[in-house]
Amino acid sequence: MQLTGTAGPGEPPARVLLVDDEARMAELFSLMLSDLGHPVTTTCDPGEALALVARERFDIVFLDQFLGPAVKGTDLMRDMALSDPELYFVIMTGNGSAEIAVEALKRGASDFITKPFFEEDVVRSIAFVNKKRDLDRGQRDLMAGLELRIREKTDELIQVNFSVLTALARAVEKKDLGTYGHSMRVSGHAERIAGEMSLAAEERYHLRSAALLHDIGKIGISDSILGKPGPLSPAEREVVRCHPENGVEILKPLKHYLPILPAILHHHEQYDGKGYPAGLHGEKIPLPARIIAVADTYDAIISNRPYRDAEDQARAFEVLRAGSGTQFDPAVVRAFLAVVADDCRFGPLHRSRPGGEADRTGDQINSRCAGGDIRRPQ
Repeated sequence: MQLTGTAGPGEPPARVLLVDDEARMAELFSLMLSDLGHPVTTTCDPGEALALVARERFDIVFLDQFLGPAVKGTDLMRDMALSDPELYFVIMTGNGSAEIAVEALKRGASDFITKPFFEEDVVRSIAFVNKKRDLDRGQRDLMAGLELRIREKTDELIQVNFSVLTALARAVEKKDLGTYGHSMRVSGHAERIAGEMSLAAEERYHLRSAALLHDIGKIGISDSILGKPGPLSPAEREVVRCHPENGVEILKPLKHYLPILPAILHHHEQYDGKGYPAGLHGEKIPLPARIIAVADTYDAIISNRPYRDAEDQARAFEVLRAGSGTQFDPAVVRAFLAVVADDCRFGPLHRSRPGGEADRTGDQINSRCAGGDIRRPQ
């Protein structure tokens, strides 16, 4: 459409709806618009106007402000906009008061003209609306492009973030070769549990991150403790029990990781309140921590460690079922068991190879063991 308000050769005309209760005015207006190259539909009935907008496509609606004692053009405009948000409105009135013009524009009209008007008034108004439409479309296209670019950059940042998280998790596992791949497995399967429990995308993102870093606090624990083949002394056990709090202290300065700190701090809490560090119970334990607890336990049971051999999958299920309602959240256990039963992606049973390197052919879920050495997260 050209900005003169007339439809030029090869350019689409504006499809105009005129709503006016003055028959003579409607007739003259229709002839004027036809001469300018714009098809026009006229009606004096507000109800018919709403029906027309609902079933036909219009570009501009010219509305008389006073359509009878009970109907204002601005009220009808509001109802029409609900039917077609892309409509543009021009309010017409024989009363050229500034108050009416301001009200019309505040309520969404693009322009305002006063009766009686001349052809140049209509031309100017259509040109103005056309220009506004072009600007609006340009802005929408610009915003769509920006949103796409932001999504692309966000995806890139997420990938970079998970690369950093993975590197940090592997740094911890380098100190304890018996847990190689542990954090990745816990993260992947915790995310599957979250899917079974219908957690929102953002919650799943934070859960995945927390699961990757749930043992980050072990990075400050002596290799001699983490790799000790025999039982730990009481003092050594206390050192290991501090790793959730140590992990929080490590990550606290990094604001990006603040949302995942509660899950890291409380992933060794128990549903009955007998866990650590805070002795939280039930739903007072953050849900991500409850999910990581189940995922962590499962993988720990079926993995070789310096201080014990791996147990089979059936034993892991037995431990989880036995701990449901005491050590673990029953809802999380049910979700995990449903994932294992239904998800064909669970491949061959994961076991650690001799020497501590994990066999990664099976993508199994980690969890806290029900008893024994504290290095089995408990």
